[in-house]
Amino acid sequence: MTIKPARSSGLGGAAFIGAVAVAVLIVVVALNTFRPSSDRVATAPSASPTPTATVTSTSAAKQSPPTPSPTPTGLYTNETYKFSVILPPPYRESTRAIMGPVSPQLGQVAFTARTEADEASIDTSGCHTACPLWQGAAYVIIKAGAGSQTPRQYYAAQGGSVSQVIEDTTVDGRTAIKVTNGVPFPMQFIIKDGDRIFVVAYQIYPPENGMAMPAGATKEKLDAILASFKFLP
Repeated sequence: MTIKPARSSGLGGAAFIGAVAVAVLIVVVALNTFRPSSDRVATAPSASPTPTATVTSTSAAKQSPPTPSPTPTGLYTNETYKFSVILPPPYRESTRAIMGPVSPQLGQVAFTARTEADEASIDTSGCHTACPLWQGAAYVIIKAGAGSQTPRQYYAAQGGSVSQVIEDTTVDGRTAIKVTNGVPFPMQFIIKDGDRIFVVAYQIYPPENGMAMPAGATKEKLDAILASFKFLP
């Protein structure tokens, strides 16, 4: 008896082919699912910026108070008559170099380059119109009760000289005149301050008087004293 091989059924082949197709479809779907999309670009996550510490200076918030101006060297203040001058060395206030009355006055302050011992050694018995104590000295003379009297009127009452030069000026904001080669001083400022007249002056006798300038006294220093005159508040 001859045995023939069994012929495969058409239905079984179709089932096999279908199974293979399903398997392929599963693989394709899986690959598409886990593969990143072509339009996505993989980027590493950017690190958040590290905050920068800001140091705030306290110098602007806390400003130092203004430094007071230094007191000028040699500053002399007179609280009685409310004025100040700067005295270059060796000038100082003197109680001996006070001149005789120049006019009815409230007060007088003298400044000298002489030492106290030098002043004490000078004979003043003949000091009527001129005196060695007055040579090279500076003065502030104060007259009260001036009323409406002007600096020019005050000076006119003193007399005058043929060589005098009178100029209108201001001193520390006050009306004044500057008198050169006048009387009784070769240089003086006459200042109107309310009801008072101030005479700020110095004395330098000519060489023919035979009175030498004291040590340390110069015309330049005397001019500086007069230029430094100010009224106190």
